[in-house]
Amino acid sequence: MPPSFIPSSIIALSIAIVLIIISGLEPKELISKIDFELIFYLLGIFIIAGAIEITGITKLLGKALTNLGGDSFLFQLILILWISAFLSSTIDNIPITKVLIPVVGSMSSNETLENKNLMFYSLAIGANWGDNLTPLGDNILVFNIAEQNKRPISFKQFFKLGFITTIFQLSLITVIFILIYQFIIGIVICLTISLIIIFIYLTQKFGPSALRLKINKFINKIRYKIIR
Repeated sequence: MPPSFIPSSIIALSIAIVLIIISGLEPKELISKIDFELIFYLLGIFIIAGAIEITGITKLLGKALTNLGGDSFLFQLILILWISAFLSSTIDNIPITKVLIPVVGSMSSNETLENKNLMFYSLAIGANWGDNLTPLGDNILVFNIAEQNKRPISFKQFFKLGFITTIFQLSLITVIFILIYQFIIGIVICLTISLIIIFIYLTQKFGPSALRLKINKFINKIRYKIIR
């Protein structure tokens, strides 16, 4: 642990200066590689995040989400998961997490330590995975790097793959939460999904040829839209 009287920012800056000195690179070369757009983007995001916290908006959000979730801890968990995911999909997940930490803290003020931890786990999962929902937020940096290396990624291509996989992941976590706190409902959901998958599989293998053809066309159409 660094000494408490030395800010972590000073330590990070000092190490960066040392690395610049020992790298032997020319100052002009270093400056040309600095992404000033990224720096100003992050500065703006963190200023907004700090303003939201100072003005008390985070407390209002916490109360609103608590009221929306009602007395159901399970619903509050799912709410935190999906809201943090969708917010992170439009703005960088770091400032979103910074804003939502006090919100979740307000929501979990009357909960046990175990439940508090679960709520923060839900926030961490949602904020991290939600970042892949859309090409917005800090994924713009990935687009810039890919373009600089002559391997451009289209907005449509990223959105189709990122949105589908992220929704699947978030849905899976939601089902796990339901299994933990509402076991019977969770089992019913799992059985329903399993029966649908089994029905589609058996229909493809042993069903009428006309129905099999329609199902295969539908699956191939979805696959083509995702890959294209």
